[in-house]
Amino acid sequence: MWNKITTSAFLSVKNYWPFWIVLSLYFLIPALRGTVDPPEKFYWIDTQFPFLYWMIIPYYSYYFILFTLGHTTQDKRKIKMINILLVSLCFFSYLVYLVWPVHNKVIHSHIIENPFQIFYDIVIMNYMDINAFPSLHVAISSLISFLIGKEKRNLRWVFWSWSLIIALSTFLAKQHYFYDTVFGIVLAVICFRIYSAIFKS
Repeated sequence: MWNKITTSAFLSVKNYWPFWIVLSLYFLIPALRGTVDPPEKFYWIDTQFPFLYWMIIPYYSYYFILFTLGHTTQDKRKIKMINILLVSLCFFSYLVYLVWPVHNKVIHSHIIENPFQIFYDIVIMNYMDINAFPSLHVAISSLISFLIGKEKRNLRWVFWSWSLIIALSTFLAKQHYFYDTVFGIVLAVICFRIYSAIFKS
């Protein structure tokens, strides 16, 4: 079991290094652009959802699902296409962050003191308030789960459930607006449809 986990993590880095490099550029975005206030119509629906402090745990699990990429496939053509899709997804999101750098301070204001506060203090940094729409947490984790579900059908429900709870956590733990989550899923679906059209089996 442990060998499978470490092997998957190793292959996630080895086979998908272009994606990792582009993903790291995420942290440069705030240095390039200031923030703008989200319109009230954009976040009114978030007032209808409760704050579930414990949802920060599945939110953090996003950083683990990244290392399951190595579990998708060993087919070089597929690996190349997955890299292209992930890199394209990131660059498209970065473009949106630069064009419409809506901050997430409004949603963060709904967070109240809780037993897991230390986890919130780690991820909520003023420097990173800019990258709200779309949610890369959701876009990337959803795409990974779709890909593994296609290539490893026996694991599809495990990964579909995992990505779903990550998606729910983004707005229930008040880390993103609801529409950030929705658009993240839309991006993942578009990328997956492209992959499925190319590799129809």
